[in-house]
Amino acid sequence: MDDSMEKAIRFISEELKENPSADRLKLIERAGREFNLSPIQTEFLTEKFVLNKV
Repeated sequence: MDDSMEKAIRFISEELKENPSADRLKLIERAGREFNLSPIQTEFLTEKFVLNKV
């Protein structure tokens, strides 16, 4: 896993820890912009944090 994905996962996890009712899709969109993620990386995060498939 590359550095940007690790940072994105850490960012989303920390945000959800502070605010469990946060909009997960918005957090993923924000992480995608801030960490310059590819569409495939963003899809992975959606599956992990929204669909709970990973």
